[in-house]
Amino acid sequence: MTSPDGLPPKAPSSGGTGKAGLLDLRWILAMLFTCYGTVLTILGAAFTSAADREPAGGWNVNLWVGIGMLVLAAAFAGWARWRPIRLPEPAPEPGHGSGPESGRGSGPEPGHGSGPDHRAN
Repeated sequence: MTSPDGLPPKAPSSGGTGKAGLLDLRWILAMLFTCYGTVLTILGAAFTSAADREPAGGWNVNLWVGIGMLVLAAAFAGWARWRPIRLPEPAPEPGHGSGPESGRGSGPEPGHGSGPDHRAN
């Protein structure tokens, strides 16, 4: 099915994200923090000995930093999910709209041109 101008019909738009969401930095950061946080959490939980914790004052730094990174990744993902990038609606092209301007030529109206004003002072 095509529209009168020969183009396929457009889906109704609700100000969607379109392709802008693909490169949203929040999603990229969420993925990176998830990867690094998972690795650090596994290393801290399974492969850290008492000798490894000694220089850090007994704290399991890998475990806690990994958990913090996972929380931060969840925060970025939640932010990007609940507040996505909204692209503005494209302006209708002149002559294709439904307002009073549609059907008129693209030039200025007589007496409203960009030339000098010929009225008497």
